[in-house]
Amino acid sequence: MVQDFLFENFCRPVLDPSVQGYNIVNTSVYALILFVIVYFWLYPLLKKQDIKFSYGFALALLPFIVFGSALRVLNDMGILHKTCNILDPGFFTFTPGIWFLTAGITIAALLIAKKIAKADESKFAKIFGGIGLVISLPIVLYEFSIFRAWEGFFIVIGMVIAITLVVKIIVELKEKKFFSDKLNILVVAGQVLDGSATFVATNIYTCGEQHPLSDAILGVNPGLFILVKIALALLIIHYIDQDVKDKNFANFVKIAVIILGFATGGRDLLTLGAGTCL
Repeated sequence: MVQDFLFENFCRPVLDPSVQGYNIVNTSVYALILFVIVYFWLYPLLKKQDIKFSYGFALALLPFIVFGSALRVLNDMGILHKTCNILDPGFFTFTPGIWFLTAGITIAALLIAKKIAKADESKFAKIFGGIGLVISLPIVLYEFSIFRAWEGFFIVIGMVIAITLVVKIIVELKEKKFFSDKLNILVVAGQVLDGSATFVATNIYTCGEQHPLSDAILGVNPGLFILVKIALALLIIHYIDQDVKDKNFANFVKIAVIILGFATGGRDLLTLGAGTCL
């Protein structure tokens, strides 16, 4: 009974292409696992290392996010295989295993950069970001070399730049200091990337949506998905800036939201370009 439940909700969505990749059960469990690990283990670990969660740190982190997204696309392309066996390396190229692989590599790089740079924050960011570029660029360049939908890729990029800029202009008409923290721009841009990539992939191309909630919103109106993403980003920023007094923890939460936006959006963008769902 338990084995059948686990297979249907966690294994089958991975192994069977005809089944939607995410459902209410596995999404809820993955979200809970992510929250527990991030809040009770990751943040205390990074705080102990005296990591300053700043805009510079977020930029240095982006290559690691790209690495995870690009590696996930290799799985979609069939170059890496899917499995539910945690002892098989393929487990770490698909959700949730890819979280642990990417997080492990990122934390290791962070600790190495911290040890080399010591107290020099600017040097730390450069070393940390440099390591991320070294591991992510080969995968991204390979995927670029086989891209089948460059036009879709650039449509998404253009939408992200234009929509983020419009949101910034409109919000600042009422609240001029809303984007004084540059992290707020990345929070919005990450969610716009996720929304725009999904919009283009499912409306201009023939890609499907794996998340049930997102699929439901797209079913109402495709453009609504982007608006919901923007509204969510603005609400999160407003709450954090108004109610979270610990600045470093506030920035940590913003970076967590940035990771979620750019990770899912980046994967969708590269999947679209590589043509694995065309």
